[in-house]
Amino acid sequence: MGSSGVGKSTIVNRLLGSEVQRTQEVRLADARGRHTTTHRELFVLAGGGLVLDTPGMRELQLLVSERGLRETFEDIEGVAAQCRFGDCRHEGEPGCAVREALDGGALDPSRYQNYLKMQAEMRHSATLQDQRKAQEEKSRVKRIHRAFNKSQKRR
Repeated sequence: MGSSGVGKSTIVNRLLGSEVQRTQEVRLADARGRHTTTHRELFVLAGGGLVLDTPGMRELQLLVSERGLRETFEDIEGVAAQCRFGDCRHEGEPGCAVREALDGGALDPSRYQNYLKMQAEMRHSATLQDQRKAQEEKSRVKRIHRAFNKSQKRR
């Protein structure tokens, strides 16, 4: 998976040993690839593997659950459970076990940053879901009102 023009089809061609997927030259003006692939296609490699060529992706979003995040970052969650306060944000509160573990080298700072990014992604995803639900409810209420108003006009 990747953005448009990054060379996914070129890699497929190299793996297959022939030009099975159409590609275009890199633009001279900005040295970027060009969007060419317009459909998904699955290819069988000589060694028995499979490779899927897809059009470029504009955006990828993670599908993460609370449970999945806890299981993936058990080490951080375990340390966080030792914080003095249950609602510790790990941003300098007294008795923060996560800060102590980061400062003492017991937790990898880059892993902790990934944990924070995943949490932010989950919050963002939940916000989008809430907005969609609110819009759907608004549309539903509008339909009910329209139907009611229509029935009142008939009387």
